[in-house]
Amino acid sequence: MTLISKHFAVIGQPIKHSLSPHIHLLFAKQFELLIDYKKVEVNRETLLNRLDKFKSKKYSGLNVTLPLKHDAYLLCQELSEKSKLCESVNTISIKDNQFHGDTTDGIGLIRDLTRKGINLNQARILLVGAGGAANAVIADLIECSPSELHLTNRTIEKSMVMETHWKNFAEKNSVSLNISGNHGVDSSNYDVIINATSAGFSSNISPIEDILVNKKTYCYDMTYGMETPFMKQAIKLNATVFDGLGMLIEQAAESFHIWHKEKPETNKIKSELKLLKLI
Repeated sequence: MTLISKHFAVIGQPIKHSLSPHIHLLFAKQFELLIDYKKVEVNRETLLNRLDKFKSKKYSGLNVTLPLKHDAYLLCQELSEKSKLCESVNTISIKDNQFHGDTTDGIGLIRDLTRKGINLNQARILLVGAGGAANAVIADLIECSPSELHLTNRTIEKSMVMETHWKNFAEKNSVSLNISGNHGVDSSNYDVIINATSAGFSSNISPIEDILVNKKTYCYDMTYGMETPFMKQAIKLNATVFDGLGMLIEQAAESFHIWHKEKPETNKIKSELKLLKLI
């Protein structure tokens, strides 16, 4: 196989903790591809200028992390149907002098949940958070046909805006979409609770009340690399708990497929990251 050198980066703020370069280089090794993948600190104010610089330097693609996903959506000349729906872009392909935007967060979450044996069909789900992370995955959650999907957020008005945006899509997929109270305390016995907030970085308090969690609940935090207050709460209440590392790996695999038309094996990536002492 001819070795081809292509340049990629993950951009966001903060970016120092990102494992994306290591994951993509491990994927590339599976196919004997020679790629370069950097992590670059980029803020919202300089995003357009930095994108133009990546283009001028002949980069082939970019992964986009917080807080730039909606801004990237606004700046891409072409968008996938899913990124249009979510108004979020985490994968940019640079070709024909244009930015092509896609989102792989939702499929990454669903693949990781499936790999962990969590069946969302007819499940009762609570999605905590109403920002970019929650909106990036909700379409894929709805497409898995849960019986009910409840939304909650510290600022409940944001959940109401989110419900309005997604109501028709949920109805088309026969999913009951509802707002849960300020802490979700008006509804319990959820099968799956997904934390899409950044509470672990900004607070020592879980975004939900204890009453929502029991030993049969799957609690999934989209954050990785730290034990968040939400995860500590779930452990204390004997629930099954997962962090978002698997989601990170699976969404990266889909980005890799978009760029290279190859489907990497994800099973051993976590153990390889451990061997490299990265997790």
